[in-house]
Amino acid sequence: MFTGVVRQLAACQRAVVVSLALVPVVLVTVACLPAVLVLPVFPGGMQRLGALLASLRRWTDTVLSRS
Repeated sequence: MFTGVVRQLAACQRAVVVSLALVPVVLVTVACLPAVLVLPVFPGGMQRLGALLASLRRWTDTVLSRS
């Protein structure tokens, strides 16, 4: 019985750590939304937008895989 409780608490701990680590990534993503809407209009904007989205994807992957 005790080991079952410890396992459940360990699972909850991981979820809390991941959710706390995702807060800054979500804030940065929300802050980048205007750039996502405006960048495709400018020359060379699609390349910059691709780099921005790749960075956001990499940050999210890092948070989820290393937490």
